[in-house]
Formats: sequence, C-alpha cells, structure tokens
Amino acid sequence: MKPLPMLGLIGGSGAGKTTLLERLLPELSSRGLRVACLKHSSHAHPLHRDGSDTARLQAAGAVRVGFATPQGTQLTTAEALSPAHLAHATEAVDLWLVEGWKDGPLPKLEVWREGLGPLLATSRPEVLAVVTDAPALPQALASRSRLPLGDARAVADFIVAWMQEQRGPRGSSALEGPAATAAASHASAAPRPAPSAVSRGITHRPVRRFDGEVLRAAEDDRIAVEEPLEIRVSGDAVATTMRTPGHDRELAVGFLFAEGILQDVDDLGSLFHCGHPGEEGFGNVLEVTPASGAVLDLERVQATRRGTLTTSACGVCGRRSVEDLMAACAPVAPGPVLSAHAVARATEHLRAVQHNFEHTGGVHAAAALDAHGALLAAHEDVGRHNAVDKVVGTLVLARAVRAPRRLPTPPFPAAPAVLAVSGRASFEIVQKAARARIPVVVSVSAASSLAIDLALRSGVTLAAFSRNGRCNVYTGAERLGPDLPTPWNP
Repeated sequence: MKPLPMLGLIGGSGAGKTTLLERLLPELSSRGLRVACLKHSSHAHPLHRDGSDTARLQAAGAVRVGFATPQGTQLTTAEALSPAHLAHATEAVDLWLVEGWKDGPLPKLEVWREGLGPLLATSRPEVLAVVTDAPALPQALASRSRLPLGDARAVADFIVAWMQEQRGPRGSSALEGPAATAAASHASAAPRPAPSAVSRGITHRPVRRFDGEVLRAAEDDRIAVEEPLEIRVSGDAVATTMRTPGHDRELAVGFLFAEGILQDVDDLGSLFHCGHPGEEGFGNVLEVTPASGAVLDLERVQATRRGTLTTSACGVCGRRSVEDLMAACAPVAPGPVLSAHAVARATEHLRAVQHNFEHTGGVHAAAALDAHGALLAAHEDVGRHNAVDKVVGTLVLARAVRAPRRLPTPPFPAAPAVLAVSGRASFEIVQKAARARIPVVVSVSAASSLAIDLALRSGVTLAAFSRNGRCNVYTGAERLGPDLPTPWNP
C-alpha cells in the first residue's frame, strides 16, 4: 500500500494557519488532490456535548460514535491521533493536512508573522518551510524554504513537489512514510532539504538564439507546458483538450457549462483526477459525476460533435453546423451601462495575472470583472478557449453564473459584466460569454466576422483591439456610456 502523505501546519495564535488552509484547499483541489484536514488541539474539548445521545453511547463503550445530518456524517473515536490512525483513509484521501499538532511526528510547514513570537522551526528540524510575510528568514534558518504568506499557489506548488519527492524517482516511495521522515529529521542535527516551489505551467527546454549574426550556444529556456486533459462524465469520455495543467476543475466545469451539459453548480456531485499523485500521466483525466438526482445530458455534445477531440486553439471544430451554436445562445439582457474608457482598459487587468506569460510568452489569459471593475476570476492557459472555460468554471463554482432558467439563491455573488481576453475574439469566445450571460467581451487583438455576427445576434457588446485606452466597438455600443464616476474611472 502506498504511504499516505501527511503534512502538519503549525504556528502561533493569529499567524493565519486557518486562513492559509482556506485558500490552499481550493488550489490543491483544482489540481485533483483529495485533501483531508484535521484540527489538533492540546486543550480538552469534548467531542460530544455532555448528556447528548452520542456522549452517552461513547461512555457506554462504543469504539466509534457517529452523528449524521443531511449536510454530512461525523465519526469519532477514542483512539489517540497518530499517523497510523490517519492512514486508514488511504483509499479516499491523497493528502492529510493537520493544523496545530506542533509536537506531532509529521513533516511540517510553519506559518509565521514578524512580531508574533519566536519561530518554532528553530527547534523543530522537521519543519520543511516557513510561510511568512517577512522579507527573509533568520540566518539560523537560511537552509529552509521561505514561502510567501499571501500566495496560496506558491504554497500548493511546494506541497505538490514535496509529495512527488516522497514517491522517489520511479513513482514509489523510498521511505516508510511521512512519520519515518519526521523521525529521521528529529535524529539529525541538519534539517532535511526541501523542494523549491515550481509552477506546473512552466517547463524547460534547450534553445539556441540567433542574434542576427551568430547562432549562440545552447542555453536553458522556459517553455509553456501543454498536456492533454480528458474530461469524463460518469466514466464516459466527453472531450480531450490540450491545456496548461492547473485549475482543471474550473476548466471542466466551464467547458460543460458552455456545452449546455451543466446548468449550475448544484448539478455537480464530485470532480477528481483519476489515479494517484506521482504516477505517470496523473492529472490528465478528470472524472465528473452528477449530484444525486441531477442529470448531465451528454447527448448535447454527442449530437453536435463528430468526435471527442477539442484542441487548445479551437473548440468549434467538429461541430455539425454553426447554426447549432447560434441557436444555443439566447439573447443577453440589456445593461449595465459602463464607462467606455473603463471597458477599453479592461484588458489591462490581464497583465497582473499573466505570471506564466512573463516567463514563457506562450500562454493566453482571460479575466472576468464585475460592473464596478472588481476582478472576479482570472486564469492563464496555452489555449485561449481553455482560459475562458477556467474563468467561467470559477464563476459557476462560486454561484455567480448559472443557466438562465435557474433562479439565483442567496447569498448573491457579484455578477460578471466584462470578459477580457488576450489574443483575438473568435466565435466561441463570444458563445461562451453569451452562455454565461456576460454582456461585454473585450479582446486585445482582432474580432472575427462570425464573432461579430454572434455578438450582434445574442446582444453582446464586442470590443476588439483594446490597447492604450482605445478599442474598436463592433456591437452593443449602447452599453458604453460617458466616463462615469465608478471605481473603473475614479
């Protein structure tokens, strides 16, 4: 049986451990990891309220006591916390994150803020890295990794790299498990070296540059990663797209929503990658299952596609007819009126999120903004259609987007008003926006003729060549008003 990765998260009170976990869990889940969390306390907290039925049953000698409601099931045991106890969940969990067990026999991350007391890592060699807002670690901890406290993505990169390291060079663990790792760390005066944080969207390849006169010697170059993702629904393959790994849940949800298979987040049961972390090809197959009583209608895709291959460049290829897509786009409701100046600069929001583009120059980006200019979601991908699917999927999961016939339920999240995309605005970019009821699409590059036709038919405002505060508006100019006193144009 493969050892189950376990990682502790320690730190002083107020350091931000729980807040980090809240941000970290969606990031790890988007990579297909099934993460379980446990809160450890050194204080005596009764697991069951005194006098309750479950407390009485536990006192009577039950080895396990459960309490179930429509929201879930809670099971408790009198067994003390140990790595062996957590390992019982091997088949259902890919990673355990334990908050607060500072003296437990697990490798750990420490969350630390300057001014909140001394670092625990100075006396705990099993601490792999310090997650902090401090610009640098003390000299005594110079060999440990420093991770930025506000960057859950970087922390997730570190954890995934550490998990892969535990499995050894051939996919099987070279250790007896995380507990053995921690014990070995305690026995050694030198801390265990930790992996550096890496981006899943970037790889390296040799390159020789021609400077106009000389072909230079080979050097290392950063390249955007492109890998296949097969999307399955209840075991049936729906599509395979070439994408940048990461945020696969959002990509699948956005794709299924755009195709009309998924109506809103309430139709979803589970989303998970097939296989186990560290195995060859892990992360390239995502399984989607419907919620109890929901139906994900695959016939909508099967009726309009000749095959199951979708490229990263074009999702329309394989359609029976463009009219099928035209018919699927109901008109978008009028409003809101936005500042023309602000809409022309909407694509500038992409610059702040194009981290992989800065290193590779080989990925696209998409972002959704609300009517006040607040950024709701943003993603990168080698395919511009995939980037849009990731953004729409994020909005669906946040309940900010749902099918028109589904009534919203409180709380009411901010609705997307603008979709900004790098590259050109093609037919399917507009189709995805119309399906998500996003009234304005702005692209850095040109708009195609079919994109303009669909935008006109579906009531979408389409602007292209958005550069330096200028743009060309092809449809829906009535949504663009004078410079309004909004956060977009203070």
